[in-house]
Amino acid sequence: MIVQYIRLFFLVSFFLSCAAQTPALTKIYVVKPGDSLTKIAEQFAMNVVELKRLNGLTSNRIYPGQRLRVHAASRQRSQVRPPSGQKKNIEYVVKPGDSLTKIAEQFAMSVVELKRLNGLTSNRIYSGQRLRVRSAATQKPPIRPSPGRERRVQPSFGEMEYVVKRGDSLSKIAVRFAISLSALKRANGLKSDRIYVGQKLKIRTQVKEIAAANGPYYFFQPKAPVQRSREYREVSQNKPIEDYRNAINLLRGFNAGIDLQMRREGRKSQPLKGWRIVLDPGHGGRDPGAIVSNVAGDKSPVHVVEDEFVYDIGLRLYQKLRLAGAAVEMTVVSPNHLIRDNNPATKTFVHEQNEVYNDEVFNRQNSFSVRPGLRNITQRVKIANRFFRGARPGQTLFVSLHADNSPNRPKGPMVIYWGRQGKIDSRSRSFARVLQKALNLPDVPTQIGGRNLAVLRNNSAYAEVLVEIRNVHDKGEAWALRFHDRRESDADRIFRGILNYAKQR
Repeated sequence: MIVQYIRLFFLVSFFLSCAAQTPALTKIYVVKPGDSLTKIAEQFAMNVVELKRLNGLTSNRIYPGQRLRVHAASRQRSQVRPPSGQKKNIEYVVKPGDSLTKIAEQFAMSVVELKRLNGLTSNRIYSGQRLRVRSAATQKPPIRPSPGRERRVQPSFGEMEYVVKRGDSLSKIAVRFAISLSALKRANGLKSDRIYVGQKLKIRTQVKEIAAANGPYYFFQPKAPVQRSREYREVSQNKPIEDYRNAINLLRGFNAGIDLQMRREGRKSQPLKGWRIVLDPGHGGRDPGAIVSNVAGDKSPVHVVEDEFVYDIGLRLYQKLRLAGAAVEMTVVSPNHLIRDNNPATKTFVHEQNEVYNDEVFNRQNSFSVRPGLRNITQRVKIANRFFRGARPGQTLFVSLHADNSPNRPKGPMVIYWGRQGKIDSRSRSFARVLQKALNLPDVPTQIGGRNLAVLRNNSAYAEVLVEIRNVHDKGEAWALRFHDRRESDADRIFRGILNYAKQR
């Protein structure tokens, strides 16, 4: 509902502004294959923020055939001139130690924009090279969104930093990041294989984004464009350790993007600094959770796969928690996607049996049985307990995320704390009560209860809960889960509950 009100506000503002000016300020542009918001904004002398505001967009995802409002032809780039004395771009000379990421950050640009501006097809640059960058006069001030309602983090791929740990070798690091040993040595100016603990290495990854209506994907995409039926599944062709390494590369890129956003926005307020939080996306791997049928607006059948959609909510929550200063760990990771804005919502996520536990040693077993499933569910608790070692007392939380298919309970969320035969974990119940208030909607109250669940038993978190964010037995709940703005709102409410609980501690 919040997103709908925001869109309505922007649309009303737009029409009011049009009434005060000439009526022909905008026209309709139909999105073509290969288009992006950046390209369209440049074509019509707009910035991406303005283009999104004009069309009530909450993400950067668009699709061919989509109709967007843009500035009228009279304001296209070909007719726009910079003010006298103001240069649009300036020249920057690359210095030793520079990377595209560092230069882009310095001039408030994205790496993609910097490469496009200079006709670069790779991330390689050299000392003395001259690059075109945005001048200070054309740089945009950083946008500082309120906590919890964040802009989408764009993963930072290309060059990342890795700190050498005990037991590492160059060959192990090269395998982990799927790069050659020679490329790793060349990127770091190494003439031998000797490295030391604490040494910082530059890692140049080869991750490329694969556009899709229910993506993006990074290493590969599903064979099916949408979930075809309740029975449909796609088994991973990789070994568990290969999927694990791909997943960790994606998560590192995601974290790098979050860190970059924090630096750009100069965040000083970090209300969750010092907290360690484990997010446990339910099911995954061998177990899809609930797969329910639903109906699109045109009455065509669609299918919703629980584990794919709660993983998306988990990553959205992960971003918010990290931006608030928390250290966050995922128990389950995906090898080919991060946050996905399926647009339109009929492009449902496909049941891919490729997720793995976030545990390198565990995934070295070349067996399908090591992928997440009911028989190894306690692995989630082991991952969490390992992450909590050395944490500050009273500042650890465990949140398991689900969207169950329960015909015997009402629609809406439910928060579950550990309880068995009259015995309860009082700290987890207190946490659950705070989350209950944050998740409540005027017409859909949140339930709360205690159960003896495996992911809550023997968990060393100060407080641990399982959140059923929606009951997909209800057709309306399953319908809502398909929309990325609803999933963003779900993540936002959970985030608010965690923030409120931390403030009370």
